[in-house]
Amino acid sequence: MTIFPIDRLWDEAVVLEGDRQMLRVQSTRDALLCLKNHWPIDRTDAVSAAMSACEQGLQSDEDPTRARQALIDAAKEAGFRVNSWTT
Repeated sequence: MTIFPIDRLWDEAVVLEGDRQMLRVQSTRDALLCLKNHWPIDRTDAVSAAMSACEQGLQSDEDPTRARQALIDAAKEAGFRVNSWTT
């Protein structure tokens, strides 16, 4: 997998609050690392879709909004409280 050397920053960070952790995610690379290293549940369809969206977003010139929304969807499924100005 070829990854862009520059991360894809989001217009607005997403804060995920769980029972035992709080994660601040502000870019596509942050989201991918969060999903790989800090996710509290087994891989589900939503998690796989979010990882795929992040990987694709880092390999292409695609709008990072898709990866952000996929992370939010996976986070809600995992039981995180999702905080941001627009969500």
